[in-house]
Amino acid sequence: MSNAARISYPIRLNRYLALCGTSSRRDADLLISSGRVRVGNDLTPSPGRMVVEGEEVAVDGAAVNPAPPLYIVMNKPRGVLSAVSDARRRTVIDLLPETRRNMGLFPAGRLDLDSEGLLILTNDGQFSQSIVHPSSGVRKTYEVLLEHAIEEKQVKEWARGVIIEGKLLVPSELSPGRTNDGRHWRVVLTEGFKREIRLMAEALGNRVVRLKRTGVGNLFLDKMPGGSWREFNYENLCNMISNGGKI
Repeated sequence: MSNAARISYPIRLNRYLALCGTSSRRDADLLISSGRVRVGNDLTPSPGRMVVEGEEVAVDGAAVNPAPPLYIVMNKPRGVLSAVSDARRRTVIDLLPETRRNMGLFPAGRLDLDSEGLLILTNDGQFSQSIVHPSSGVRKTYEVLLEHAIEEKQVKEWARGVIIEGKLLVPSELSPGRTNDGRHWRVVLTEGFKREIRLMAEALGNRVVRLKRTGVGNLFLDKMPGGSWREFNYENLCNMISNGGKI
């Protein structure tokens, strides 16, 4: 996993402001349209205006700069959204202290509302892509509990892959979980199709009762309680993802 630059210039103004922690990208558009943002001598920039390296960006007359890169590993509990903000539900950002909430953090990949487990939060877009994009080949490991036990025929069908929305979804690895009862499974994926494991189970006439991500690359959950988080520097986190680590 190669070192990732914090920002690649030129960069859209609304994204630059989000990285500064002044607002979300959506709210940044409102800041810009209200005339509160200046780029160099440009007093009326558009949200899509490209900021080049060295240009001063100011909000309400005060210069703003991108927040330092942050890398947080969380054990996401069920019932919490993998999102930056939501009007109705608690998000993973809400689980962080105030000092970390306005630093441009976002989930590097998602776990749906009813799923739990290892989730990485960062404000480093290139690092996020190096984890999430299928071309990176970073494995995600899940513990899955099915509603009903599946027979050998269905196991073979699952291992071969199932077609969802015209796409063949194939687990990289499929093996019995800690309890070899036909309901507990360990599933490894390298692609990021939304709700992939749940859709696979439904295609087999089953349903996921519990889904927990236990690993990203060679980094695995160990004793970290649900809802807790730890902050890492770039080098340490990359080393654990590439070479192994437990938290």
